[in-house]
Amino acid sequence: MSTYWAGPLLKEGFSIIRLTDEESRSSAELIPAIGNNLYRFTCDGVEVLMPPASLSSLWHEPNEVFKYGTPLLSPPNRVLNGRFLFKGREYKLPLNEPPDHHLHGEICSKAWKVVGYGASEEEGAWVTSQFRYADHPEIMAYFPHMLVFTMTYRLKAGRLYLEGGIENKGVEEAPFAFGLHPYFAVPFGDGEEISLCVPAAAEWPVTNQAFVIGTPEESAFSRKLRQGASIENYPLLGCSLITMSQDGDRTCRIEMKNRNYTIAYRFDQTFPNVVLFRPDWASAYSLEPYTYVTDAFNLPYEHELTGARGIRAGEQVRFTTGMWIEK
Repeated sequence: MSTYWAGPLLKEGFSIIRLTDEESRSSAELIPAIGNNLYRFTCDGVEVLMPPASLSSLWHEPNEVFKYGTPLLSPPNRVLNGRFLFKGREYKLPLNEPPDHHLHGEICSKAWKVVGYGASEEEGAWVTSQFRYADHPEIMAYFPHMLVFTMTYRLKAGRLYLEGGIENKGVEEAPFAFGLHPYFAVPFGDGEEISLCVPAAAEWPVTNQAFVIGTPEESAFSRKLRQGASIENYPLLGCSLITMSQDGDRTCRIEMKNRNYTIAYRFDQTFPNVVLFRPDWASAYSLEPYTYVTDAFNLPYEHELTGARGIRAGEQVRFTTGMWIEK
């Protein structure tokens, strides 16, 4: 009998996909109907991600989809006035955050299609889901590019991997911006000593909405992050925008020193930046890998610096991430 299992289940009236790994006492749950959100991951008795109070809250409250689990973002964070220029074309995105911003895109709230799942000793437990812009005329009306997002979550040996691909099936180059927004369950306020270690190269100056207001420099905080910075007093709704080192191990770690475990999160060089964020609605902390900095297409800096770029016709951008518990 295999250590691994993958399959659909009915939970709170929603069809979810569960992945399990008995040997490491790990499980993950995904809800394709609501943004393909990986809303729960537990490993060896530890709740790694902050799940919502209920799945129905994600369904009935539009802004709740941004606040729990692992929202998939395109474009990530805010676009000022919902407008930007790319290759001479103006894009006008829907204003979904008062008073006048576009926030996080729509792939995190719409239904995805499950195209396969399975389990074996060689492959672990896995599920692959897909989202096609061409299936959504309301998106094509303001973003007329046939992007296809394909995401495979894989649970193996107690580690949860995301193997992603974004492909441009159209005939024109499209503006490209993608990010992830995992909410890691962190026990703030319990007298816990909490340390965050990030292979940081520099820090961007940003507003409290993560809008960039200058160019990146090495800062006292970015230096501390390389060795381990205390975050138990990190401000509620505070955020930081960090440029990652491009060399060596790109694993970030949140260490709960009193509880003797660490949440580890690794992402590849597709994501040169990470946003750090502490919500005020849950005891959680986010490490958000982004392909660009917030609102990059509207910034007056070189694209090589901001990550503003296109995805050409026929091009596919691939990436991998992984999260696990260290004790």
